[in-house]
Amino acid sequence: MTDFLITHYHTAIIIFLSTVLITNIPIGFYRKRFTKFSRPWARCIYIPILVNIILRRLFGLSYGIIPLSILFLLAGQFIGARIKRGDLDNNSKGSPIPG
Repeated sequence: MTDFLITHYHTAIIIFLSTVLITNIPIGFYRKRFTKFSRPWARCIYIPILVNIILRRLFGLSYGIIPLSILFLLAGQFIGARIKRGDLDNNSKGSPIPG
Protein backbone atom coordinates (compact mmCIF):
# COMPACT_ATOMS: atom_id res chain seq x y z
CA MET A 1 0.00 0.00 0.00
CA THR A 2 2.87 2.38 0.66
CA ASP A 3 4.00 2.05 -2.97
CA PHE A 4 0.59 3.24 -4.10
CA LEU A 5 0.70 6.19 -1.71
CA ILE A 6 4.20 7.18 -2.80
CA THR A 7 3.36 7.16 -6.51
CA HIS A 8 -0.08 8.74 -6.10
CA TYR A 9 0.59 11.45 -3.52
CA HIS A 10 -2.20 13.77 -4.67
CA THR A 11 -4.69 10.92 -4.68
CA ALA A 12 -3.68 10.08 -1.11
CA ILE A 13 -4.23 13.70 -0.08
CA ILE A 14 -7.70 13.78 -1.65
CA ILE A 15 -8.70 10.46 -0.07
CA PHE A 16 -7.32 11.56 3.31
CA LEU A 17 -9.08 14.94 3.33
CA SER A 18 -12.40 13.50 2.14
CA THR A 19 -12.18 10.81 4.84
CA VAL A 20 -11.53 13.47 7.48
CA LEU A 21 -14.46 15.59 6.27
CA ILE A 22 -16.96 12.73 5.95
CA THR A 23 -16.12 11.11 9.28
CA ASN A 24 -16.44 14.38 11.20
CA ILE A 25 -19.96 15.21 10.01
CA PRO A 26 -21.63 12.63 12.32
CA ILE A 27 -19.30 13.61 15.17
CA GLY A 28 -20.36 17.25 14.80
CA PHE A 29 -23.99 16.14 14.79
CA TYR A 30 -23.36 14.17 18.00
CA ARG A 31 -21.39 17.04 19.59
CA LYS A 32 -24.26 19.54 19.40
CA ARG A 33 -26.24 17.72 22.12
CA PHE A 34 -23.66 18.64 24.79
CA THR A 35 -23.25 22.01 26.49
CA LYS A 36 -20.39 24.07 25.17
CA PHE A 37 -16.98 23.55 26.77
CA SER A 38 -18.15 20.53 28.77
CA ARG A 39 -15.95 17.46 28.96
CA PRO A 40 -17.96 15.35 26.44
CA TRP A 41 -18.13 18.34 24.06
CA ALA A 42 -14.34 18.67 24.18
CA ARG A 43 -13.88 14.93 23.63
CA CYS A 44 -15.92 15.21 20.44
CA ILE A 45 -13.33 17.71 19.20
CA TYR A 46 -10.05 16.32 20.50
CA ILE A 47 -10.53 12.60 19.80
CA PRO A 48 -11.04 13.23 16.05
CA ILE A 49 -7.84 15.30 16.07
CA LEU A 50 -5.95 12.27 17.42
CA VAL A 51 -7.55 10.06 14.79
CA ASN A 52 -6.56 12.68 12.21
CA ILE A 53 -2.93 12.41 13.32
CA ILE A 54 -3.00 8.61 13.12
CA LEU A 55 -4.58 8.69 9.65
CA ARG A 56 -2.04 11.23 8.43
CA ARG A 57 0.77 8.96 9.60
CA LEU A 58 -0.83 5.89 7.98
CA PHE A 59 -1.20 7.72 4.68
CA GLY A 60 2.43 8.82 4.88
CA LEU A 61 1.63 12.51 4.48
CA SER A 62 3.97 15.27 5.60
CA TYR A 63 3.47 17.92 8.25
CA GLY A 64 2.52 20.45 5.57
CA ILE A 65 -0.95 18.92 5.27
CA ILE A 66 -1.82 19.58 8.94
CA PRO A 67 -3.42 23.05 8.49
CA LEU A 68 -5.59 21.79 5.64
CA SER A 69 -6.59 18.66 7.55
CA ILE A 70 -7.57 20.72 10.61
CA LEU A 71 -9.63 22.95 8.31
CA PHE A 72 -11.46 19.92 6.87
CA LEU A 73 -11.93 18.48 10.37
CA LEU A 74 -13.53 21.69 11.63
CA ALA A 75 -15.62 22.01 8.44
CA GLY A 76 -17.01 18.51 9.01
CA GLN A 77 -17.78 19.33 12.63
CA PHE A 78 -19.50 22.58 11.58
CA ILE A 79 -21.55 20.89 8.87
CA GLY A 80 -22.60 18.15 11.29
CA ALA A 81 -23.60 20.66 13.95
CA ARG A 82 -25.78 22.55 11.45
CA ILE A 83 -27.83 19.47 10.53
CA LYS A 84 -31.23 19.39 12.19
CA ARG A 85 -33.23 16.23 12.73
CA GLY A 86 -36.31 17.62 10.97
CA ASP A 87 -34.47 18.78 7.85
CA LEU A 88 -34.90 15.40 6.20
CA ASP A 89 -38.67 15.43 6.76
CA ASN A 90 -39.63 18.89 5.50
CA ASN A 91 -42.65 17.83 3.43
CA SER A 92 -44.19 15.57 6.07
CA LYS A 93 -45.56 18.53 8.05
CA GLY A 94 -48.06 19.53 5.39
CA SER A 95 -45.96 22.17 3.65
CA PRO A 96 -46.97 22.55 0.02
CA ILE A 97 -44.73 21.00 -2.58
CA PRO A 98 -43.60 23.63 -5.10
CA GLY A 99 -44.41 23.08 -8.73
